[in-house]
Amino acid sequence: MNTHYLHQIEDILKTKKLSYQFLESFNITDFQDFRCYFILIDDSILYVISIGNADSATWQLFFQNLRSASKIHQKQKLTFIMDASQLGDIPSSSQNELEDYQLFLRESWSKVYFINENLDNTVLESFRDHNSQFAEDVETLNKPHLAIEYALNGHSDNSYENYLNSLSREELIEEAKNLKSNKLVENSEKESNQLLNILKSFKWNKEETKLFETSEKNTFSPFYEVLNSISTDYKNINQKLESLTEEFNNKLQFQVGEILHQEASLRAIFDTLDSMIWLVDSEFNLMAFNQKFRHHLESEYGITPEVGMNVLEQSDLLNKYEKTLDRIKKALKGKEENYRDFYKKDGEVVKVVDSKIFPVILNRNISGVACLTNDISESFEEKERIKSNERIIASVNKNISEAIYRTSHEKGLIFVNEAFVKMFGFDSKEELYQHAKLNSLYENPNDRERLGKFLIKVKEVTNVEVKFRKKNGDIFTGLLSSMVSEDEDGTKYFDGAIRDVTAIKSAQEKLQNQNSELKKLNTELDSFVYSASHDLKAPLSSVKGLINLAKNETSREKLADYLDLVDKSINKLDNFIKDIVDLSRNARQEVQSELIDFNEILTDTLDNYHYLENYDKIKKHIKIEDDIPFYSDKRRLKVIFNNLISNAIRYFNPYSDNPFVKINVKTDSKRAVIKIADNGLGIQSQYLEKIFEMFFRASNNSKGTGIGLYIVKETIQKIKGQINVESELEKGTIFTVIIPNLKS
Repeated sequence: MNTHYLHQIEDILKTKKLSYQFLESFNITDFQDFRCYFILIDDSILYVISIGNADSATWQLFFQNLRSASKIHQKQKLTFIMDASQLGDIPSSSQNELEDYQLFLRESWSKVYFINENLDNTVLESFRDHNSQFAEDVETLNKPHLAIEYALNGHSDNSYENYLNSLSREELIEEAKNLKSNKLVENSEKESNQLLNILKSFKWNKEETKLFETSEKNTFSPFYEVLNSISTDYKNINQKLESLTEEFNNKLQFQVGEILHQEASLRAIFDTLDSMIWLVDSEFNLMAFNQKFRHHLESEYGITPEVGMNVLEQSDLLNKYEKTLDRIKKALKGKEENYRDFYKKDGEVVKVVDSKIFPVILNRNISGVACLTNDISESFEEKERIKSNERIIASVNKNISEAIYRTSHEKGLIFVNEAFVKMFGFDSKEELYQHAKLNSLYENPNDRERLGKFLIKVKEVTNVEVKFRKKNGDIFTGLLSSMVSEDEDGTKYFDGAIRDVTAIKSAQEKLQNQNSELKKLNTELDSFVYSASHDLKAPLSSVKGLINLAKNETSREKLADYLDLVDKSINKLDNFIKDIVDLSRNARQEVQSELIDFNEILTDTLDNYHYLENYDKIKKHIKIEDDIPFYSDKRRLKVIFNNLISNAIRYFNPYSDNPFVKINVKTDSKRAVIKIADNGLGIQSQYLEKIFEMFFRASNNSKGTGIGLYIVKETIQKIKGQINVESELEKGTIFTVIIPNLKS
């Protein structure tokens, strides 16, 4: 589009030093192929430039804006310059606007100049030739310079002279060529008249047209040859046209047949639809309907519908269809709606009907209304049942404690309930669905694939015990019940439920442990009652016998010996009672953690055994490394040290030249390692596994109660420790005790 031309006009106005402004409100610039600019010059001339190709819409808009622009000065008429030199095409219908424009030209403008330098379109030319009034009102020029000059100074010799003076050298040469061309046109007017006479004598009679006979001497022989060529070409074209017409008629007949066939097919579909379909025009006359609608009217109202029948004239329909008629009125206003109607009997819904009523639009006008009606009672009831079941299932899923799921190998986790999310320690279902590695939900990641293969083989399992892993890594025991199904595409789905039985499992294990412990206690109790009765009875019988002897004894030395033996029996009985008390306390009291001072405990323990025979003969080597604070149960540690150290002293080797007891203690942040070694009598290897049993004595010469090492083992187990023994007969024994630091 030559918008550069607009700048050329501006250059002319600037050269002439004229004031001008673009009337933006009238400019037409919104079309791709057409532009129009309105320029007001010296507040007295309206210069309008049209560029591009105009169609009916743009041409009407042009005339509308031009009428408005003519009224910008109410008191004086403007001079109008229409520059159409850049206008390519205007619609043929524009002749109607030009005829209306004649009166407008005379009434609105003081003078009109029309620039039509390069316009090929013949509409304006032909209109000018056939309307003499147009020639009087409009002066046609071929240059914008000249039109502006005439508009400013009028059409006179001086104005034309001023126009020539304003031209450059190149423009003067171009103007001279145009004048020469006009002269040539005048000289050829005579020859043109002769050509017109030839054309008038030429008679066109389609394919019967006779050709001219010419000679080479005739001035117009070339023209005759052209006419003869046109006539011959026409005959050929006419024959081809007849052939094309016949072919077109054949195709048209075939297409009409196809359309009729398609219409019959559509009609058959229309009639077999489950919906009632009917169309009315704006006057409520039936335009079309299907068999479902016909059957409905005939069975319900005894009316046989026909195309053209007015619905409003059917009194039996008006009462029943009142609501529908109101909806049709809305649709006639362009509103499309969907409706659902519930019909009740005795308070219960017996029928549900869905309707869609919408306008039928042809050529942008509403020509009628279409109504589609469907009885959905059965499907509605089914959907309501499904919704009810879904609500029940949703309630069960929400409140059940079992984790319910659906998975497949291809799609991963498809569904879980809230209990599943909670059981595995996730924050939401979405987080769980995005958890890519489902095998990580098992303690053993291979269990998922193993169970999947097993399920495919057996189809269903119930209460299979599986170890699962929570999001935070905690392990729990679940009872898995699952079944496998397959869809039509061959995709296998695994549906199942998991019940967390960790607490039950723990309770069962605890019960089993308690049962084992009870059996053990019963066994030990039987043994204890038997042994205790003997160990309690023996010293008492001994004391009783010594008392009887003392009653008849008169010797002081003998009495002193009897009293010494009584004291030993009482000490033995006292030690036995202490052991029983320690055993009872260990079983009943909870572990108490406190900071341990091993030096204090060992000092107190050794002080307790000063009275023992041979105490002073045994060397005590003590090494304590407890720089790391150590926490444990102080009372239980005393029991452990008392029993182990007392045994080392009681069973020293009297034949050893250097009897000793070595006590080493070393602590760290996690544990304490205690070693008590002696070079005493030692223990035979076959008895090493039995020395921790209740009332076990390795020989008849045992001096203890028989429950000391049993108490040591029970006490160490209570604080989660362990004890080991190494011994060789007549060489010595090493007890190694490892107990945890309760601070860690």
